[in-house]
Amino acid sequence: MNLSLVAGLLSLAVWIAGGFVIPVGAGWIHLFLALGVILLVRRVVTGPKAW
Repeated sequence: MNLSLVAGLLSLAVWIAGGFVIPVGAGWIHLFLALGVILLVRRVVTGPKAW
């Protein structure tokens, strides 16, 4: 597994848990959404051999 893929999926899991399961408030939790999407797009564009 690629580090970008693992970090992206973990970031999205933290965003889902923080945004919908555990009420943590608004604001900083959405940075995990942005980070997760950026890492997953990076993984798709660069391919499995990037890291």
